[in-house]
Formats: sequence, C-alpha cells, structure tokens
Amino acid sequence: MEMIAKQCLHCAKKLAGRTDKKFCNHYCRSSYHNVLYGNRSNYMRRVNGLLLRNRKILSEFFALHQSDTLVPLSELYIKGFSLGHYTHQQRKAKNQLYTYCYEYGYMVTGKNCVKIVLQFNT
Repeated sequence: MEMIAKQCLHCAKKLAGRTDKKFCNHYCRSSYHNVLYGNRSNYMRRVNGLLLRNRKILSEFFALHQSDTLVPLSELYIKGFSLGHYTHQQRKAKNQLYTYCYEYGYMVTGKNCVKIVLQFNT
C-alpha cells in the first residue's frame, strides 16, 4: 500500500509526525483559520461595536435624565445612535414595545422622542 504524503493545509509543506496532523506549525494553523473565518469575525465585531455604542449612548442619557423624561430622537442620532441595532425587544402593558441594547432600553413615542429605561435582572 502506497502512502501519499500529507501536506500542510496552509502552506502545502510536507508534513512529518502524527498521521492526523493538518498543519506544519502554529503560525500556519492560525493563518489558515484567520483566512477561513476572518470575514465572519469582522462582521460580528462591527455589529457588536454598534450594539455597544448604542448601549453607551442610552446609558449616558439615562444617567442625565430621569427615566420618565422624554429624549428627542435627534439627540440620539447626533451621538451616533442606530435604531436598527438592538439585542432584544419586549412588549409590556398596553402593547408598548420596548427595544433593548443589553440592559438599557427605550420606547419610541409618537412625538419623535424616546423614553429610556433600565431593565433589572431578577
């Protein structure tokens, strides 16, 4: 039975050693996976950055204003807030929809304002 020499998946060098070996060294293993999963990781990193920025903006406005105070949407937009990026939504009494970025949430009112709330985990 003739054995075909295995090659490194990244640099194609001939492999020696274990029969189940796929890479010649740690650099090739790391580089291979960076190329393979790089685009997916970049996308997740960008989305998480947007979520964290939204959370920071909500927390700053929550600290400045009382929770019952309405904050104009334009003030959120000036800071870089993105309505399209949130972690979850929750319907409360009277069909009110609260949108959350982690523990900070907001409800859009009909006056182009938002009411910012802090969700407590129980």
